[in-house]
Amino acid sequence: MSKVIYFIFILLILARSVSEVYRQRDIFFSRGFMALFPSYEKAYYSSQYVKKENPGIMPDDTFEAFVGGAFLRGTNPILIVHEHPPMGRYIIALSILLFDNPRTLIIPLLALSLFGLFLIVRKILNNNLLALFPLVVYANEPLFMSKFQYTPLLEPIQLPFIIFALYFFIQGVSQKRYASWFLLASLMLGFVISIRFFILGAMLVLAMITHLVLQRKEKRKLLVFIASLPLALVVLFGSYFRTIQDGYSLFQILGVQKYILFYHQSKLENLFSFWDLLLFNRWHAWWGERIIISDSTWIIAWPIATVLATGFVLLFLLKKVKINSASKTILLWILFYCLLLSGGNSTTRYFLPLLPFLYTFATAFLVVLFRKFV
Repeated sequence: MSKVIYFIFILLILARSVSEVYRQRDIFFSRGFMALFPSYEKAYYSSQYVKKENPGIMPDDTFEAFVGGAFLRGTNPILIVHEHPPMGRYIIALSILLFDNPRTLIIPLLALSLFGLFLIVRKILNNNLLALFPLVVYANEPLFMSKFQYTPLLEPIQLPFIIFALYFFIQGVSQKRYASWFLLASLMLGFVISIRFFILGAMLVLAMITHLVLQRKEKRKLLVFIASLPLALVVLFGSYFRTIQDGYSLFQILGVQKYILFYHQSKLENLFSFWDLLLFNRWHAWWGERIIISDSTWIIAWPIATVLATGFVLLFLLKKVKINSASKTILLWILFYCLLLSGGNSTTRYFLPLLPFLYTFATAFLVVLFRKFV
């Protein structure tokens, strides 16, 4: 019976994604992108990214595909755009190199994200079968499915590296031979800060260090983890290899990160609008007349999961339930990530690394209630 339930859950997790990939098989598996690259290049130079007066509008996914093609041709990343580090666009370039299609690699990256989530969730819930339930919800919601429809974008490319940074850290905390796990976690952190603005990676590091600090008997692990973090900077600098080839120094690369910080500081407005979007589907636009609109990917499960997950946290704070190290790590990640999202403009694209863990702790809360009253 348990095998049948396993099969049903796995089918529910994969069926919609597989169906969507099959439906769009021409988009994901057709070749010939580089033959079309000149038209992408022409669209870029007449778009809002270059022209200030009467520009054409280039969608984000089209822009990312163009940049991937430009990077494959050897263009210095900072000559096109540098609001984010270049690693994510190099991954798009890898997809073009392997498949002559900038979208193909998103399929294994999203599959890897689901697998990594399962590894973490089963550690939190201590039950392999139960760990599939949050993934059923997550893999079928409109936000996750939209990553097959609007691609390539940087957020789903970054997602598996966030997940495995957390997983490898959790392994390091719980294993006796922790140094290698911390090195793997720092390697994943390097990809996180090399794909998009480094502040998200900083929140991950803050959550991890806070966890180790709270474990007062784990001072040696704390020191080893901190000693492993320079590996993340090696990955970041490595993503600028083409820029360094053109004569830029490491200090100038750090200057680019300073520019990225200043660029994103302009988005520090609409404080706490993240909660309005998460709980009530009220998206505070930061352009034009700054109206409040709804997002088509929002579902009622978001506020329900938030409330239930908060209930689980309250039970923990009241010492009604005990939690393991995996739960502590993820709860700290949720806390610091929500603080980050509360600090400025928000969009549902940023919710990818948050929602599966809200579903997980909502499930944990329901399990507690079930055991208490049934």
